[in-house]
Amino acid sequence: MAQTSSILNFDPFIHQKATFLFMSQQKIKKPAIISESWLFRINRLSDIIFATSMTMLLLAFDFSSIDDVKSNKQLLKALSKQLPILGIYLTTFILLAVYWLKHTTTTRLMKGADSKYMWLDIITLAFVALLPFSNSLATAFPDFYAAIFLYSVNVMIIGGFSYSSWRYATHYDRLLKEPLEKEIADEISQDKWMEPLLAFISLIVAYFYIDYAQVPYILVPVIYGLRTKWIEYRSTRAR
Repeated sequence: MAQTSSILNFDPFIHQKATFLFMSQQKIKKPAIISESWLFRINRLSDIIFATSMTMLLLAFDFSSIDDVKSNKQLLKALSKQLPILGIYLTTFILLAVYWLKHTTTTRLMKGADSKYMWLDIITLAFVALLPFSNSLATAFPDFYAAIFLYSVNVMIIGGFSYSSWRYATHYDRLLKEPLEKEIADEISQDKWMEPLLAFISLIVAYFYIDYAQVPYILVPVIYGLRTKWIEYRSTRAR
């Protein structure tokens, strides 16, 4: 009888505690809004920015020195001075093309986007839009390490945010259409560090031999092609 009375005395406390625990469990974090329309819009924006950035690379060419040309020989000599600019233009154009292809490939695996992914992608695109400026700086001052440094840092930042947006999208498959094999997701993540790594190598090469600073970027399409074939092969085998 005493035991029953004791339990009854503690009933209000037990009830209050149980109510608190129940309410705590009910405070579930609201899921992020995942929108297919947002993904479509960010893809559309990326296409516009990549296309604009690729076109603006042409502004790096300087034909002011060709104004006084009076013969074919002088014209060819003047054009030959544009060859270093042409080299930087081609490597940057291919670099942007590879970044665009990677962006297209990864978003193809997604069902939609949320606000956090949108901001990560927008920041990535901001530095994509900045690359023509970095390219112009590198072509205008090819013998200055600071110009090469800013160009390479620009490339690294694009790669870093591209990696971050992909890792965010694949975390617990939050934005993917269907679960992706962890090994394949990790390989795609590793592939996103290819350009930043080559940019870092370019900085080292430029420090000792600045005339060859753009050489590492020649490997971008080669490595991208090989990595893409390897990932496709692994994906086929996984199925």
